Amino acid sequence: MNPRSTRILLVEDNPGDALLLQAVLREKNGPAYVLKRVDRLRACLDCLLAEAFDVVLLDLSLPDSSGLSTLRAVMEKAPHLPIVVLTGLGDQETAIQSLHEGAQDFLLKDELTGALIKRSISYAVERFELLRKARENEERYFLTAQGSHDGLWDWNLVTGRIFLSSRWKAMLGYSEGEVGDRPAEWFGRIHPEDLTKVRRDLSNHLCGKTPHFSDEHRLRQKDGRYRWVLGRGMATRDGRGRPTRVAGSFTDITRHKNMERQLALRAYYDPLTGLPNRSHFRESLARCFNKFRRDPGERFGLLFLDLDGFKQVNDRWGHDAGDELLFEFGQRIRASVRPTDMVARMGGDEFTVLLEPLPNSAEAVEVAERILAALKEPFRVKGMELAVTASIGIAYVENAGAGPDALLRAADAAMYQAKVAGRGRHEIFREKWTG
Repeated sequence: MNPRSTRILLVEDNPGDALLLQAVLREKNGPAYVLKRVDRLRACLDCLLAEAFDVVLLDLSLPDSSGLSTLRAVMEKAPHLPIVVLTGLGDQETAIQSLHEGAQDFLLKDELTGALIKRSISYAVERFELLRKARENEERYFLTAQGSHDGLWDWNLVTGRIFLSSRWKAMLGYSEGEVGDRPAEWFGRIHPEDLTKVRRDLSNHLCGKTPHFSDEHRLRQKDGRYRWVLGRGMATRDGRGRPTRVAGSFTDITRHKNMERQLALRAYYDPLTGLPNRSHFRESLARCFNKFRRDPGERFGLLFLDLDGFKQVNDRWGHDAGDELLFEFGQRIRASVRPTDMVARMGGDEFTVLLEPLPNSAEAVEVAERILAALKEPFRVKGMELAVTASIGIAYVENAGAGPDALLRAADAAMYQAKVAGRGRHEIFREKWTG
């Protein structure tokens, strides 16, 4: 075996995802990897006992384990190994939490590329090794941790002077001589919204309430923009337990913070149309019901829309054409409703419009008719003109006892009635219903 090869344990039960990763890691003219794959947590733990590896690529959702318990089990069995978590968009909160639990990085399966995978593996191995070496000297751990990548600081509490490394200054766009040695060089660059928490967390550590200082905050760069950093430190104390100095590191976590923000957007917005998704819509619908229960005057309504004959578009011209049509359809709906209304894509070719507020039922009909009028103009898709219609169901909140699911069912039923009646039209749900 090539002694420079990186030994990887891939824990992945999805054959398609496993094949993709295996193909990327076995590419020629790249870093050398030795890869072993298992598809169960039990098999993973057995392998960790029997063989030596450099890194674990870990899917948290396995047939015999799921979520953070999977990560914890592997970390308990092999605390000496770096772990890169593999996750889908639907598990974004778990992926972010895995970093706080001790994972070195995470990769979204929907966005995997060869360069990203290899960079993440290299980063995880190198960063974990730096942490391991730093822990060998407990007193200086936070000063030496990740020294080649992070900005270092060392604050002498007796003299009031603070050392900020060249890397710390470069992270913010400064050269060596542009930053002094006073604490204001750090605190004066902290975002105003973060300053109170940083001071409180640091004070708690210096007073002995916490074993070390750790805080995520924003620092102002030379160009005026802000970068997210994870500041960590540990105090040195005299014989009476009084802190005399505190030293540590700053890790640039802007990438992870941006990823968190993107994941939050994906959690609430449809990636194809940019409209609110089902989750976002249901939260807004529940909010409307809560307002209505407190005040019956806060009336609202719902449109449920479905493209007529959308399957034929996909079958005849392909899914790319179908996706383009869905995007344009969503734009036309958005342009036809009132500024206060929410347009959401529920999935497939189903859309909803939350009409809030709705002073009278006639206004809902007016919105539906504007949407139908907007659809009379042909859609230009892939250089073709497509004539498309939609069926629309209308439902109103009728009493405080009705719930979101009941209102959705009513609007869906009215939409079906519109299809039965000839398509390209709207129908109002007329049957008395309760949730």
